[in-house]
Amino acid sequence: MVSDGFQQAGREPVDQNPALAVLPFVAQSSNLDDSFLGDGIASEIVRELNLFPDIRLYLLPPGPENSDLSVTVERGREFGVDYIVAGDVRSEGSAVRITAKLVEAQTGKIIWTETYEEDIKPHSLFAVQGKIAAGIASSLGQSYGVVKTDLASRLSNQFTSNMDSYECVLRAYAYRRGFSEALHAPVLGCLEETVRQDPDYAEAWAMLAWLYLDTGRFGYVPEIEIPAVYRKALDTAHHAVRLDGKSIMGLKALSSINHYMGNYEDGEKYAREALLINPNDPDTLAQLGWRLAVRGNFAEGIPLLQHAIERTVNPPGWYYHLIAVDHFLQGRYSEMLSAVERSNVSDDSFIRWSLAAIAHGALGNQAAAQEALAKMREVWPEAARDPAAVYRRHRAADTIVDALVAGLRKAGWTESDVHH
Repeated sequence: MVSDGFQQAGREPVDQNPALAVLPFVAQSSNLDDSFLGDGIASEIVRELNLFPDIRLYLLPPGPENSDLSVTVERGREFGVDYIVAGDVRSEGSAVRITAKLVEAQTGKIIWTETYEEDIKPHSLFAVQGKIAAGIASSLGQSYGVVKTDLASRLSNQFTSNMDSYECVLRAYAYRRGFSEALHAPVLGCLEETVRQDPDYAEAWAMLAWLYLDTGRFGYVPEIEIPAVYRKALDTAHHAVRLDGKSIMGLKALSSINHYMGNYEDGEKYAREALLINPNDPDTLAQLGWRLAVRGNFAEGIPLLQHAIERTVNPPGWYYHLIAVDHFLQGRYSEMLSAVERSNVSDDSFIRWSLAAIAHGALGNQAAAQEALAKMREVWPEAARDPAAVYRRHRAADTIVDALVAGLRKAGWTESDVHH
């Protein structure tokens, strides 16, 4: 419990984690339901944010003393609160408009705002309240959400030996946005040091499992060593889940590692288990959608990926890859290129450039296809010699692999590239 109205809500993550105070949303009309809705949204935001890891949460109780944002920001600074979640509710007839914002407590700067409009029908107040709160919490708390993106933007480019545990985990999240090879080794070393110093930090163990997985799936070790690396990753992910049975990142790591080991049923099982814990986490939706689609189940996988994109302010590139593949298989080449171009944010991956080459080749844009092939070779020269092996390493279904290789040939790639 924190004095002066700052009531700690839910679990107690690592002290270095960002602290958010959630204010009751202020009614801007005399409608009594607006006050109920504003107070309820704040409580629901806390409940939904509590499903996301590594955020410390504080809920201010309703009352006029907690409706003045400037006063609350000043008090928040005193108690070490990093961000203030605030908003207002305005209704006219059956229509209601809710505006939410996230304020940086030290500066008072508004770093995010969103408006939600709903039609309140009889007996639908609680449903609307839950829907809007889930959307706000998802935008703020997810792996690629507003809070982590803002914090990551402040990180220096230097890795230090005395780095805080949470900063190291935050760098791991930033690495996972684009999977930069240059960041892999320093982030891996940072995480190994973090779990030595903080052995009960489940999120750090989960992120470490992901980094071990990447060592194998991105070819940073010889082919013969990959099975052992995957086993090490699996053991690490299991340890994360033993420390915290509701570690969503740990369950997602177990899902992905099992997938890459060829244990597809277990991979899907762990992804669905993570989704049961937090149905509103876009990254969990994307993980399951990707896992299903890459094995050929586009009917279920693509809507999950699209839902994840809709609920993410700045989606990572890999959210779009299987959507682009689905467009290609359906002969929708312009839509494929559009999906590839939307994945361009911080995505300089081999997969992205190979898909760009395929899309341009299918559309007859030979110059652009050649440029994409050149980038593909630059990003990962060894993989460019045998793209099919890369697709199979990601456990893509044979029909997908065959179609993509045929698309690369049309773009100008030939088997003679193997000898380059």
